[in-house]
Amino acid sequence: MKKKKLFLAFIIFVFALVFIVVGSYFYIQNVIENPYNIEDSEKREFIIQNGESVEQIAVNLERDGLIVGKDFFKICVWEKKIASDLQAGSYELSPSMTIMRITDLFIGGKIKGNEIWVTIPEGFSSEEIDERLAESGLINKEEFINFDNNIPQDFLNKYEFLEDARDGESLQGYYFPDTYKYYSDSSIEEIASKMLNNFDLKLTDDLRAEIKSQNRTIFEVIILASIIEKEVGDSKDMKNVSSVFLNRLEIGQALESDATINYVTKTGRARSTYEDLEIESPYNTYKYTGFTPTPISNPGLEAIKAAISPEKTDYFYFLTKEDGGAIFSKTYQEHLKNKYKYLGP
Repeated sequence: MKKKKLFLAFIIFVFALVFIVVGSYFYIQNVIENPYNIEDSEKREFIIQNGESVEQIAVNLERDGLIVGKDFFKICVWEKKIASDLQAGSYELSPSMTIMRITDLFIGGKIKGNEIWVTIPEGFSSEEIDERLAESGLINKEEFINFDNNIPQDFLNKYEFLEDARDGESLQGYYFPDTYKYYSDSSIEEIASKMLNNFDLKLTDDLRAEIKSQNRTIFEVIILASIIEKEVGDSKDMKNVSSVFLNRLEIGQALESDATINYVTKTGRARSTYEDLEIESPYNTYKYTGFTPTPISNPGLEAIKAAISPEKTDYFYFLTKEDGGAIFSKTYQEHLKNKYKYLGP
């Protein structure tokens, strides 16, 4: 009986030990693979001096509030067997980065000397983004376009705001215009993610709630914003143009946007020709009513806000003067007078 009790006690001890070891392992992995503070994305400089040990790097990371504890960093380095691969240099880190990500940066050499800054202006198309990225040396020409046309489903699943976008379509409209810092070896997924993450950040909970309260979808709003962005540049004009388009949609009138014609012709004409207006395309908003099938550009925040919260007007027409300003009219007769006055016969 005594031997049985000892054996049972031994079995319990073994199971308890295994439970503790396995539990500790999963706890450590959870800490390593999750950010110390996901809400603090502010970057700060972190320097690894030549000859610094893993211990000293870990101490400095903990001291700067970048990781939860030095031992977790040391364990991660030990697991990946990369102690001899950590590179000296000046890095930009934040507490929103995981320990796993930080170690990847340290062995990938993504230091300041490898930074590439790229500015994506409001209204750029995905093709123009591709050209800008290629000019910067980040990608080969058409690499971004090829990715945009063949985006993996698991990549799309990361973004809740894409739920009502069209399956299998380009994500044009969601690549938020801004100035971005990349690294010379950034992957195409990292490049696209940074723009989409920025869109996710800029489209605040308040803006999303307002869209929902209007029984509209994010996709519809971005289509409208993409057209507004290409029509006018002033934020007040944007709100009035938004009003014009929404007023027309309400009564079933065609949008009649030259920007959508230019999307097809790629001409950039201020005024479409009669031949342009006969083009057979769902993006010809002179010929077909309603929204275009997809966004025609990547709009900035002002255009998005204008699409969500237009001015309340009785305008149904507008024209753009040579200086870029817009003139608005309530009736077609008034619109014709303004065309003669500002654009000539």
